Amino acid sequence: MTQPVPTPQAVERLRAIGDRELLAFFNEVTTKTNRALLKVLPIVDGFRADSVASLPKRKQALLHHLFKKGGAKANKARAENAYYYLWRAWAEQHLEHVEGLAALLDGIESATAKEHPQVAMDQPQAEIEALFRSLHEQSFLNRCDAEMIARLLQFSPFEITDTLQLLASGAKPLVAVEKDRELSVLPNRIQDHEERLQSLQGDIQALSGEIARLADTIADLVARPAPVVDEDASARALESVLSELAALRKELNVQGQAATRVSGATEARLKTVEHGVADLEALWSDTEDRTAKHASELQQQLTDIAQRIAQLGQATHPESLQSDIPVLASTPSLRVVPLVEQTGSIKALNTGLEAAGLLASNYAALGLKSPGVATFVEEVLTAAVTCKVLFFKGSFSTELARVTATTLAGKHVVRARVPVGFVDAATLDTDVAKAFGGRNGAVGALVLERVNNVPFELLADATADLIRNENVMVVATLADGVTTFPEQLLYLQLGPVFDTDVLDWSVFPKANATVTTGALKSLGPKGLSMQLSNGNAQSEELVRLLRLGRSFRNPHVERTAIAFMNALEGFRTSDAPTSLQSAAYGWLWPLWRMTGLASEDIEEELDGGRVDSENHVDTRLRLLLDLAGIRRE
Repeated sequence: MTQPVPTPQAVERLRAIGDRELLAFFNEVTTKTNRALLKVLPIVDGFRADSVASLPKRKQALLHHLFKKGGAKANKARAENAYYYLWRAWAEQHLEHVEGLAALLDGIESATAKEHPQVAMDQPQAEIEALFRSLHEQSFLNRCDAEMIARLLQFSPFEITDTLQLLASGAKPLVAVEKDRELSVLPNRIQDHEERLQSLQGDIQALSGEIARLADTIADLVARPAPVVDEDASARALESVLSELAALRKELNVQGQAATRVSGATEARLKTVEHGVADLEALWSDTEDRTAKHASELQQQLTDIAQRIAQLGQATHPESLQSDIPVLASTPSLRVVPLVEQTGSIKALNTGLEAAGLLASNYAALGLKSPGVATFVEEVLTAAVTCKVLFFKGSFSTELARVTATTLAGKHVVRARVPVGFVDAATLDTDVAKAFGGRNGAVGALVLERVNNVPFELLADATADLIRNENVMVVATLADGVTTFPEQLLYLQLGPVFDTDVLDWSVFPKANATVTTGALKSLGPKGLSMQLSNGNAQSEELVRLLRLGRSFRNPHVERTAIAFMNALEGFRTSDAPTSLQSAAYGWLWPLWRMTGLASEDIEEELDGGRVDSENHVDTRLRLLLDLAGIRRE
């Protein structure tokens, strides 16, 4: 028999699923089965051919050869065969109660060899539909469920047709299967309770017989004629009878107490059985109602699907259904799209001073007032070229992020808005690279909006992978709402967190102010000639402040913050504010608020906004202290 190989449509579907989900699917196959699959998985260097320890690497090698375009045909063929073996092993393990499963799978392989001995890429559609039709029918016999069938179809090497999709979605769901299985054992449970009742009744009958025997013994003793004996013999006989009666009375009391306990236990058990039967009857009735409701909803869904398919087949202008905004690349829940369509001229920015000037002009168009805008521009530009990641929070964070990216990266700007709850960012770096297209070394920027809609652990590694390209920067925004997650130290490992609400904003911004598009020639202080002075930053003092009040250290945060402050010290020509004040604004304040440093310690170190300056008070730090209610007069 010939094993079917993944069709091109299946390969694209599996590539979209991602390596992480595919490896999780592989790991659902037991180790015992994995041992049998060692002979078909690709070989990797550093391990014996029969080494179980090589399984994780060999599974990754399978995906590499399967998705790689080009390469040795033998490697790709081995990967395709191995993928089918893994898929079949998963089916035989998780659908073990399905009758005739092996024969149906063998039928697909036989049809592949018989009908298309030369072109294994053509799939035997009839046999594949027979497999999923059998699974659909056996789900109503409680041998499998719709969720398991859908997972088998999702990871299959076959092309998913409408017929297969309907068979999978129309199967019996897991909740209904589990309820039917629970109801199937109801007769056995009732029979078990009946047997226990019969056993209790036997115990009661035995106790009743013992009580009757004791009563007969007492009656016999009472009716026994008194022998004619002397007075002493009568006294002794009376004492003997009284002693025997006392012993009998004691035994009778013991037996009576035992009978009372047994009777009470019997009544309790009877009530438990009655309650159990009532609950089971209610469960049965509820299950019938839910099953009927679910069947009705499922029928309605199938009808809707059929109507949609018919409408799609009759559509004459499908292009009218497409969105006006092109989706350049996407993951299952994260879309990367162009920020804006650039039509005007783009100003080349060859030095840091040119970039700072254009940023200041564009920020002023948004309403930022001088002279504070110059300080903020220096901080933003320094963070962009040293950290390549910076975070904006506040009511104008989105506008600032987009203007910053447009000013520094020109037409190579894309954005992605993070949805609430969960996001799959495993392929974010490749999606953004695809969205940029041919940059020819030009600076690119990603505006990542509302990153705290999800735990940042889901995005941190993908963001770090993205900025490893020396000419890519990320400008992220933090949202403020009930569904957002708290700020995390992971932010500060990548770059500063600027609270833009404490900047000096104009209440009446200029009307019809425009933003000029610019493009940096590189993302590096040396390439932009940003070393304008030879000042020495207070690195040791910054490290002390970063470790303040903590029993642990984060060397990643320390390295990123020190690199920022050193670059800012060389770029900034004025003494006010100091580079340490800027580091306090972007790193120390958010870090201390995240870690819960005592308010008195924060006030003591920031000194009302002075930090290490004798004459200059950073109004942003002073306002942050006022808003938090921790600044003393």
